[in-house]
Amino acid sequence: MFGKINTTAVDLSNMGMGGFVINGENAGDRSGASVSSAGDVNGDGLDDLIIGAPAASTDSVNFLGNSYVVFGKANATAIDLSNIAAGTGGFIIRGINAWEFSGTSVSSAGDVNGDGLDDLIVGSHGALTSAGRSFVVFGKKDDTNTVNLSDIISGTGGFVINGENAESQSGWSVSSIDDINGDGLDDLIVGAYLADSNDDDNIGKSYVVFGKKNDTTAVNLSDVASGTGGFVINGENTEDRSGFSVSSAGDVNGDGLDDLIIGAHSANNTGKSYVVFGKANTDAIDLSDIAAGTGGFVINGEGAEDDSSFSVSSAGDVNGDGLDDLIVGAPKADPTGGTNAGKSYVIFGKTSTKSVYLTDISKGEGVAIHVIDFQGDANADKNDTLTGTSADELFVAGLGNDVLRGNGGTDVFNAGAGDDIIIINNDNLAKLSNNTLGSHLLARVDGGGGTDTLKLEGGNLNLDLSNINNGRIQDIEIIDLTGSGNNTLKLNLNDLLDFSSSTNVLKVIGNSGDKIDIELNDNAFVQNSASKTENGINYHIYSNANASTAELWIDQTLEVI
Repeated sequence: MFGKINTTAVDLSNMGMGGFVINGENAGDRSGASVSSAGDVNGDGLDDLIIGAPAASTDSVNFLGNSYVVFGKANATAIDLSNIAAGTGGFIIRGINAWEFSGTSVSSAGDVNGDGLDDLIVGSHGALTSAGRSFVVFGKKDDTNTVNLSDIISGTGGFVINGENAESQSGWSVSSIDDINGDGLDDLIVGAYLADSNDDDNIGKSYVVFGKKNDTTAVNLSDVASGTGGFVINGENTEDRSGFSVSSAGDVNGDGLDDLIIGAHSANNTGKSYVVFGKANTDAIDLSDIAAGTGGFVINGEGAEDDSSFSVSSAGDVNGDGLDDLIVGAPKADPTGGTNAGKSYVIFGKTSTKSVYLTDISKGEGVAIHVIDFQGDANADKNDTLTGTSADELFVAGLGNDVLRGNGGTDVFNAGAGDDIIIINNDNLAKLSNNTLGSHLLARVDGGGGTDTLKLEGGNLNLDLSNINNGRIQDIEIIDLTGSGNNTLKLNLNDLLDFSSSTNVLKVIGNSGDKIDIELNDNAFVQNSASKTENGINYHIYSNANASTAELWIDQTLEVI
């Protein structure tokens, strides 16, 4: 279903131009049992999809499971997964053995290997006597050939993650968790909700697996549990089944490291969710410590047998305060007397580790919203100019090609759709480098959809992206150093790849006296022989050997250092 700006109900039986349907391949496949965004797997600038069909079988092999990668497209023509399996409009990922149920869980894996293409992760909880396996499949350009998970085991086109113990069912839940350790590579989480620990049956475990470059050797979760290549998160109590659901949480506490959320829907008869803050070390985490407020916080369920945390996810920044928010599903909750009608709870991001009680959220006593909302001038053309002060402010622009001028303070910019310009001064720069909340806000720039420009205002400014956590500036496609003179930009490959969700091309413009430091030796940026001209600006083009889709367009007026 395509995004839209109105609130008209959508009839899935008659979507028209509002999206398209994807039809399963064979009877009994259960395609759609798991679905996810896949990021941009083939590097064409459009986001792709992955669909799991865990019950898919062949004439001789039952329930091996398949997954289908569907490439992004702009039209509303229906898609048949039989065509995807034939290599038209995507590709199929085929399971291996009977009763392994590959595709039970599927997710984007982010860019695990740092090549500029988004990768995938596919869970197969029935493999290895139900110890489970998860398969990381690397993104690929101009290639719709079938991916066989047997090849992934051999290290061709990805790598396998082998479960720790029989019957633990690792791979029941899988997710990208962005960059939890801050090394510039996206990381993964694998849930094993039936894992045991000592005498605690079905306590559940989750495993954080760090991204890795130029390495397709198998990952064994027994090694991760020992602190090699990631870390383990141990459940709290017997029969909690932690890891039944797992997800990235975004940056909930605003420290610049991505966080994660783990569901334990059987805990305490109501269900619990645990928010684990990002960290760089590989020490094991016990969810009992998270429940006590060390390294994260717990979200306690509301009603008996509600199954809260049956599903968990990041919700983006719902209230616009610069901190990422969460959503927790409780499918058996009974709101207003409706048996098993279900509830979903939105929990706002926060920097404290105080426990959250869903009973308080239901009463409207959750985390308060402290924002200043700019609505714009509502011109008919939707092209608004929003001008701030030196105070801490929230900018919300919406449709149109808008101009947002911060004028200092701990500002949060949400530019929305359109080709927008966000103007920041030296004080805004300082606040972007600061992880301390100001007036309940944490400085952030989000350009939204379209081609968006971050512009400096002033002279002798230094936009050093190594001092700004990557999640604090996003969806920016152009940086304009043209202020009052002698401004400098410093960035590396990871900064470029994280800047925009729609492209790996970053354009930098400015005037005489402005400089760009791209650390040529450390990051392997190389100037191409060809140059390009766009909108009257002549660019030198730089590529990077470590990411084939990355391009840095530098205004020829700038000095490269």
